Parts: sequence; structure tokens; C-alpha cells
Amino acid sequence: MKKIYFLSVSLFFFFLSVGLFAQDQKWSVEANYPISIGVGLGNDASGVIDFGVKYRFLDFNIVKIGAGINAGVYTEDTKDYRDPSSYDFTGTHWLIQPKVFAEFAIPGVKRLHPSIGLGYTFVQSKYDGLFDYGPQEPPFPGAHKITESEGGISLNLGLSYDITKRFFVQTQLDVTRNVADKIKVEGETLKNIEHISLLKVGVGFRF
Repeated sequence: MKKIYFLSVSLFFFFLSVGLFAQDQKWSVEANYPISIGVGLGNDASGVIDFGVKYRFLDFNIVKIGAGINAGVYTEDTKDYRDPSSYDFTGTHWLIQPKVFAEFAIPGVKRLHPSIGLGYTFVQSKYDGLFDYGPQEPPFPGAHKITESEGGISLNLGLSYDITKRFFVQTQLDVTRNVADKIKVEGETLKNIEHISLLKVGVGFRF
């Protein structure tokens, strides 16, 4: 997952450099500050960065249809201040989000572009620290390193505003439901359901 993330970052800067010479503006790249809403990525997951690339392959004037992918990183530091022996761990989450989307033009408001997208969210998480879920439930009390893989269908709602012909600012909301977790702890695989909501605010460049 980390290799995919760094590849996405490299592609982001590659498309940005290519875009300086492009004219059709079917492509766009974006950099966002992501915020985890709720407990889908843990109680205290902080967004680090989110990069995205989009390509618009159909243009019906009022609406453009395209596909895109985002890659983001989130971290958390969770502990029980009343009883540090209960749990105290750090976590890192890598997200890959491919999607298809529709971007709309509002007559009379050319700079404003609402959008809606449907895709899938892949999450790879790693936790390291002290866990205690009780003597009858794994992971058993003590220090552990846990890896977790999850994924689910996601809905994306966005709104962008053109500062110039190429540069824009945007905000978007990603909601992923019915995420099936696969947690590997000392050879045993556990499953549960999660809900992930992400708010992203950023800037972009069209080319």
C-alpha cells in the first residue's frame, strides 16, 4: 500500500509538469488536507495529505464524465490517560480511492462546479503498541503489532471554484459504508464492519 501511495504522489507531480504544456484541460491534479470525521479511522486519526488525479473522457457541456484516483495518509495516537496500562498505541492508515464521477456546470455561474462520484476505498492500517480488550478476546493484553485491511464502496460529493482558467479550490466529502475489516493478530483473522467519512479541502490544477 505504501508503494502505491508514493507512486500516486510521483504521478501527481508528473501530471502537473505535463499540464504546463497541455491545452484541452481534460486532466486535473489536486492536493488536499483530509480530515477524518467520526471513528471510522480511529478516535483520533489526523489527516496528513491527500493527492488526486482526474481524467474527463466525456463532455456533454452541462456535465463531464470522468475517472480519478486519490491517495491519502492518516495517523493516530490513542491512549487511555486514566489507565495507560489498558491501551496506548499509534496507527497509520494508507487510503487508495479510485472512482468515476460526474462534474456539472451551473448556467450563469461558470466558476462553480459541483460533482458526484462513486468508487471504492482501499485501506491498509498498521498499529503498534499496547492493547487490552479483555482476557477472552484477541488481541490479548500486551504489546502487539497489528495489520488491518479493509475496503468498501464509497460516495463522493464535491464542490470546486475556479480561481483562474486552470487553478481551482475545492472541498469534498467521501463516505464509505459497510467496510469489512480483516485484522490479522498472531495468526488469527478477525472481521467487523466500519463506516468511514472524510472531509477534504484543497487546491487543484486543470490541464
